[in-house]
Amino acid sequence: MKIDPETLKDGKRLLQGGADRELLLVFFRDRGFDKIDSIRAIQRLLDIKLADAKNLVDLSQAWSDRYDSDVELREVARKAIRQLAASLELPRITLEGDDKSD
Repeated sequence: MKIDPETLKDGKRLLQGGADRELLLVFFRDRGFDKIDSIRAIQRLLDIKLADAKNLVDLSQAWSDRYDSDVELREVARKAIRQLAASLELPRITLEGDDKSD
């Protein structure tokens, strides 16, 4: 979905009016933004790095119903990438979020 510029403007007005980040995320979700749209919108409005915006959305109450399934999906993807690398005899791949000690 393309981010609706009017909704983004409304979000900016909410932020300027004193709305906190959580309310902003609830507003975006209520307006049909998916998680990626919410991350991009928060990144723009707060002028923060993509990783910080992703973290903010991941850990928000507004998106808490998706947290467990998203973590599970990431782990399945990591496992699939490692299996593919092993089958192609590539060196061990280290992914963001990997435990450095293993």
